[in-house]
Amino acid sequence: MRNKNLDAFEARIKRIAKEEGSKRQLIAGEGELRDTRISAAQIKRAKASQNSSSLILSVPKWGMAFLLGAVAMLIGRLVGHHVLERFMSGADMTELLMRHGGELAIGIVALVTAATFIGFRGGFAKVAMTAGFAMMLVGEADVATHAPGLWEGMFSAEYAAAKLGPSSGMENNLRTIASLLQNNT
Repeated sequence: MRNKNLDAFEARIKRIAKEEGSKRQLIAGEGELRDTRISAAQIKRAKASQNSSSLILSVPKWGMAFLLGAVAMLIGRLVGHHVLERFMSGADMTELLMRHGGELAIGIVALVTAATFIGFRGGFAKVAMTAGFAMMLVGEADVATHAPGLWEGMFSAEYAAAKLGPSSGMENNLRTIASLLQNNT
């Protein structure tokens, strides 16, 4: 319906422009005359900007929310690797848990902040963001296998080697989580 109205409006503007001839100023809306005058060039620019912005909106909202969740966890891992590791570099279990907890907290803060500013408030968008967050949390090694050079550049060669090793990956992480849950029940 919007395109039909837009086409009718455009046809009307063309008719008025033909009738006015050299004037090239059109009147739109209500109000004072100087506030409602627009030129044909302004209409063309508005139509061109409408076409370019529709490309971004053609990606489904849930897909953008999923990517936002994955990127937020990646930001948490980056900050955890470059900042928190300096303060918690020991092999003590408490420091290890605090570092991973810090990565999770930073990722959640980044996710909530970005989702608030972008406007992802729906239930389905929240599920997609959570799924992207969990995918990067558990399956970071699988993502890193597709871009090992990028992981070396973002983190370090040692971190990338650890993520690309045979003991990491989503399957191994899920097995570890399942065994922990079975032992605690």
